[in-house]
Amino acid sequence: MKNTDKLFSLSNVDAVLVVSEKNRFYFTEFASTFGYLVLFPNNKSVFITDPRYYEMAQSLAMEGVEVRQIANGSSVGSMVVDLLNEKSVKTLGFEDTELTVCEYQSLKDQLADFEFVPVGKHINFVRSFKTEQEIEYIKKAQYITDIAFSAILGFIRPGVTEREIAIELEYQMQKNGADGLAFDTIIASGVNSSKPHAHPTNKVVELGDPVTMDFGAKYNGYCSDMTRTVFVGEPSEELRKIYNTVALAQSMGINSAYTGMGGKELDTACREIIKANGYGDYFTHSTGHSLGIDIHETPSASMRSEDKLQANQIITCEPGIYIPKVGGVRIEDMLLFKENDVIDLTTSDKHIIIL
Repeated sequence: MKNTDKLFSLSNVDAVLVVSEKNRFYFTEFASTFGYLVLFPNNKSVFITDPRYYEMAQSLAMEGVEVRQIANGSSVGSMVVDLLNEKSVKTLGFEDTELTVCEYQSLKDQLADFEFVPVGKHINFVRSFKTEQEIEYIKKAQYITDIAFSAILGFIRPGVTEREIAIELEYQMQKNGADGLAFDTIIASGVNSSKPHAHPTNKVVELGDPVTMDFGAKYNGYCSDMTRTVFVGEPSEELRKIYNTVALAQSMGINSAYTGMGGKELDTACREIIKANGYGDYFTHSTGHSLGIDIHETPSASMRSEDKLQANQIITCEPGIYIPKVGGVRIEDMLLFKENDVIDLTTSDKHIIIL
């Protein structure tokens, strides 16, 4: 069970109701498709679930979580009301960043006697600081992703399709220990590589094509994320220049990174290199995002970011250049910020690779 002291110090509420699957998993490390987790100060919590999960959820008791089962004929809403009254709760934090309007209104109707206080941004802030265990899971996920990249280099050749590359890449991640995919794999070859989030198609890879691969594994519920662009045969002079510019921009970003810097500052370090080489209009997304249970978390590194990159936070560094009808290049690593160091968790080669 994650310590909740920071959350309550930020939120100033009597209790926090957690209904989203990902936040339940974050606080308990127990995966379930249904359940209501109620957090209380001093790291106390109660997990309410149905008979499908009740027996398995007994493992949470060892972590100090009280587990209650919904009785036949009872509703989870009435059980939550009884629990909150039992604990003399008046102000109740809720996940405003996760609930639909319908879900929110339903909770408000069921829990009308309690004052609702939005705490979603506080939960996201707390989640942005990774524990040592979370860092190890993310490192393992990235290790699996690096292995898959090495394996796919022997598979890519003229005549294979983007879909076939995606399938093989996903197989290699699963084969080497991934629980699943961190997100839908992006494979973009030739002129398709000018589309930053292109979906794999039946396009056949041809000589001279860039092949951009953005992919990641999940390990124990935590994501990795990396992008590499390789070439099948000798690239054109312009594509080689684009690649070298992106590689230089990413190197500048990584080498200038330090704990306490602004996300905007990291973005600027990469963006200025791309602008100086004449491609400023073709870098069309932010430089980076954090990740963990979700593939996109706070903080971010963008032109408008007001985030500070702090110790035990992770950010991607992924500049790119995308020119319609020509092609594109993106290179992405994950950076772990520590007290006195910034560690690149991605080990795959970034020198230009020509297959």
